[in-house]
Amino acid sequence: MELQFLGGASEIGSLGLLVRDQGRTLLFDYGMTPTDPPQYPRPVPLNVDAAFLSHAHLDHSGMMPLLSRLPRAQVVATPVTAAVTDLLCKDSLKVAKMEGYLEPFTPDDIRSLHSRFETHPLRGAYRRHGLEVELHGAGHIPGAAMYLYRGAKDVLFTGDISGLPSRLVGAAQPAECDVLAMESTYAGREHPDRKLTEDRLRQRIEETLSDGGKVLIPAFAVGRAQEVLLALHHAGFEVWLDGMARKVNDIYRAAPEALRDAKRFHHAADAVHAVEHQGQRRHALREADVIVTTGGMLDGGPVLYYLSEMYRDPHHAIFLTGYQVEGSNGRQLVEQGTVTIDEVTVRPACQVESFDFSSHAGHTELVDFARKTGAKEILLMHGDRREDLARSLREFAEVRQPENGEKFTL
Repeated sequence: MELQFLGGASEIGSLGLLVRDQGRTLLFDYGMTPTDPPQYPRPVPLNVDAAFLSHAHLDHSGMMPLLSRLPRAQVVATPVTAAVTDLLCKDSLKVAKMEGYLEPFTPDDIRSLHSRFETHPLRGAYRRHGLEVELHGAGHIPGAAMYLYRGAKDVLFTGDISGLPSRLVGAAQPAECDVLAMESTYAGREHPDRKLTEDRLRQRIEETLSDGGKVLIPAFAVGRAQEVLLALHHAGFEVWLDGMARKVNDIYRAAPEALRDAKRFHHAADAVHAVEHQGQRRHALREADVIVTTGGMLDGGPVLYYLSEMYRDPHHAIFLTGYQVEGSNGRQLVEQGTVTIDEVTVRPACQVESFDFSSHAGHTELVDFARKTGAKEILLMHGDRREDLARSLREFAEVRQPENGEKFTL
């Protein structure tokens, strides 16, 4: 069995893993990194027999439309992942056009990807001509799957996993395997208690409102915005929602089986005011206590309009809830205290705070998950601090830290 990472081995983004075994070539995820400019994985070979998409975030799904050009590859995913991937890839292409980036695929590629998708539920399996790959729940976001390939050795590919249940989804469920290809995004780092984080967020919103300000919460459209809405439900705030998260909500509504508590999600989604068009944004600024909007790293989307209207007022607040990648406007705000709006760099007078709403497993949770799989060999991927995690895992398994492009045999 030969494995090769096309991307995402020692960095967070552009994940793609090839597995060659018993005359077959399989691909697990094929993403991009939405930096400025975007970064892409190595080209995928033409002889891929089947591809397996763990979830819809662009660092895992962003180059999937290119698979529609391959001679025969089917793309396996859950129904929710397939629907959200279509949405995100269309938006990614729109951003590339607006920013003048080289467009990595065409609208026809996105449309053709539909015919390649074969959807399966979590706890289901893909079986073709002696090939068997099982889907297991990864937590993380609705529809996220881990894949257990049963070949010469049983290999579990995690995609991204959450170690504890959230308001939106449950935790990843370990599956026994010989080889574990595991994400390591939060190697060496732990997350604060989620309940305490949510309590602090609600308290800081109340304090900001009491001081005469309003709160802007930039959030990723897929998963993060919904977690925030659930955390604010029944808190007594008037919440407005803007951006792509509204369409994602509709997809989630149609897939109650992908949610931890579908009834609660429906109530939370119904309780917010949706900004349906640009003309409503000024109304939202007048009426809202809290505006939840994309994009989560302040690089584009409705958030830039709200920022331009709010940054001068010290009574207002910007509460970040997601990881800000290097080179993003959000990272610039966190590290330098400035943001760039319409090509002008400004120093906001409003309050800026960060809240950890990560949907990834922390260090201890990753170790516990790996131990429960019983894997004797672990491949660490999708992380920039893999050695921190490797030291803990070597207590019970052999650990590899492959590099992009490297071919290695199990």
